[in-house]
Amino acid sequence: MSAVGRGSAPALSVEVARLFFDRQMSKVEIGSRLGISRFRVARLIDQALDDGTVRVEFRDIPVVDRELARTIEERFGVDLCVVASDDGDDAARMGRVARLAASVIDGLIATGDVVGIAWGSTMAAVAAAISPRSDPTLTVVQLAGSSTRLDADRDAGEVSRVLAARLGATHLPLFAPTFVASAAVRDALIDEPEVARTVEAFARLRVAIVGIGAIAASGGSSRSSLVSSGVLDAAEIAELAGRGAVGDLVVHPFDAGGAFVAPELAARAIAIDAATLAAVPCVVGVAAGAGKAEAIRGALATGIVRILVTDAQAAAEIVRDDRLGATRRPGRAAARNTRRVAR
Repeated sequence: MSAVGRGSAPALSVEVARLFFDRQMSKVEIGSRLGISRFRVARLIDQALDDGTVRVEFRDIPVVDRELARTIEERFGVDLCVVASDDGDDAARMGRVARLAASVIDGLIATGDVVGIAWGSTMAAVAAAISPRSDPTLTVVQLAGSSTRLDADRDAGEVSRVLAARLGATHLPLFAPTFVASAAVRDALIDEPEVARTVEAFARLRVAIVGIGAIAASGGSSRSSLVSSGVLDAAEIAELAGRGAVGDLVVHPFDAGGAFVAPELAARAIAIDAATLAAVPCVVGVAAGAGKAEAIRGALATGIVRILVTDAQAAAEIVRDDRLGATRRPGRAAARNTRRVAR
């Protein structure tokens, strides 16, 4: 049996129905895979059925490319991949990815959850697209410090504030810069009560929403808030590229094999560390565009991103390069299993 989703259903309920009807997974298996209870799985399936958006055959939401999504799920072992189609210009496509991600994330957030969000234009668009609710049992946590060099609407503090407002949640801001001069300064700052309160919440996260930055080789154009924020100088960026960095999660650069390559940078960052991020039950990565493909592959290789929302341009490039480069990218499966992180 297969199921059919039309555009009126929230993206997550359609994807859950696909796993249940099309992939013949049990509600327990789906719940375990997505980090939600089997009762929530049942409600999402019922919602899709009651709305009339699930029928005997799967009819794709018009903006979703299921074939590419399923290929990425199977090849990279992620729990869920949702791929937006390529219709429209770049701005329209990015808006569609943000709305699709917001719909998936909205279905993942349950009463009492602690939710973290990173920074950047993609995260800002996702936060703004979340369906409004009023749930004071929720807590939204800023995952990285702020930077005066970022546009106000892309700064981590503003992005987390908007998400908290959309959810009617308690907001835990991080009153500190993203990077400080030394590990000693960082250690002193995170002992300050107003900073410590937020940092301590990192260990209680159930959902983390992160962008995937792309770090270009020397002379190339990077698509990363870590780079565009100006918190790193040109020499530091060149050093990262020289170490093979292809992307970053929050503030942690990684190479194509999923290994984090700048532990000394992490040591002076006031942000969630890679080990703690790896322990979050549900990490949703959102990134789009063919230029992000290598970074997305590296992010998946870290084993941290378990749910991916992207577009068909990036997904097609990921699949194409995976075929071409499978033999030259070592340790991808091992990276997922061990979740190699900078410590």
